[in-house]
Amino acid sequence: MTVTIKNEQNCTLSLGDQIICIKDILRIEGEGNYSKFHMNDGSRIISCRTLKYFEEFLLANSFIRPSKSAIVNMNAILAIDFNIHKIIKLVNDHQVTISRRQIKPLKELFRAAERQVVTS
Repeated sequence: MTVTIKNEQNCTLSLGDQIICIKDILRIEGEGNYSKFHMNDGSRIISCRTLKYFEEFLLANSFIRPSKSAIVNMNAILAIDFNIHKIIKLVNDHQVTISRRQIKPLKELFRAAERQVVTS
């Protein structure tokens, strides 16, 4: 993986022979030793790397990990239900389940983000 950092959400990832801009990633789904990138244009890219391989870089660039099998672009979130269904709804109408252990940290993250927006 080659990471080129220009500024937030304008970084690129090199996945084999493809270079993708991270702002075009909606979510990444882990499947064993593979990661499936779901892009804004509806395309999918499969990488032979685990989510753990991409996690540190992406979490530092406006992504969250709501469960063991998913990483989500925060800019692609349409709505979050922490109460009944415990899901994140994305702009492409896909839903990502929030794991039990991630509910509290994600609530705190979004409360902190709300406070920043209100005070700005």
